[in-house]
Amino acid sequence: MTTSLPRLLTATGLALALLAPSAAHAQTQTDLPVGEAHGVRLVVDHGGLVLIFSHRSAKLREQINSRYAWMDCTELGEFFSNGFGGNLDVPAHGRRVSTGFDSSNADFCRFFLRSHTIKRHGSRQHVSRRVLFSIPLTQAGAVYLDEESKAGDMFTISLLASLVKQDQKLPGYPSYAQLVQEYPKLTKVVVQLPAPGDSPPPKRIGYFSDGQEHVALAILSASGKRLFIEESAGDVLSTNVSAYLFSYLG
Repeated sequence: MTTSLPRLLTATGLALALLAPSAAHAQTQTDLPVGEAHGVRLVVDHGGLVLIFSHRSAKLREQINSRYAWMDCTELGEFFSNGFGGNLDVPAHGRRVSTGFDSSNADFCRFFLRSHTIKRHGSRQHVSRRVLFSIPLTQAGAVYLDEESKAGDMFTISLLASLVKQDQKLPGYPSYAQLVQEYPKLTKVVVQLPAPGDSPPPKRIGYFSDGQEHVALAILSASGKRLFIEESAGDVLSTNVSAYLFSYLG
């Protein structure tokens, strides 16, 4: 579904680092992996959800051993989503970690360190919420997380393009050449689109700009769906990834 939004993707003060579905579709062209991400498995054991860390996820195992560790699971719906979660009491050692939550109809679970305040160098500092990993439990959840991640990549490129426009005082959005001249590393993941409705190759982000107020970004999801953000004159944005905007901002 395409929605119109006020232009707000480019007005955030988010980090500039380059990142390294509407509720998900019931059918996908390719089955995506479920039950595991980044070397961490989430399984049902005696009716409860249990995390199992592999050797390659040792760093994540260390990071989640925190008083601020939190689990948030989501069951996707056609119009509304349901969820459950809470604080995780993670022991200091062991590859298997019981979450303390029963199995349910969740489509995916997200694990993060909630925002908190620490005392450093004699002053109190705020630490923002930090997502460690997300694990899909169904195909719907896998599609959602894949599209969410790719939408975040496009939001980041949109922000970078806006910064180039502002810094160079351009009359409109920068051309592809101007964008990659300012951020040369983008050439590894961003390609130029000849026309705003075109699609990029897999695993690449397509960028189009007419040098004025018409700009478009596109990317293919793992299941082959074209995700896009397109803005034209009138400060109106057309997109099919608006559902992921708050995930990006959060």
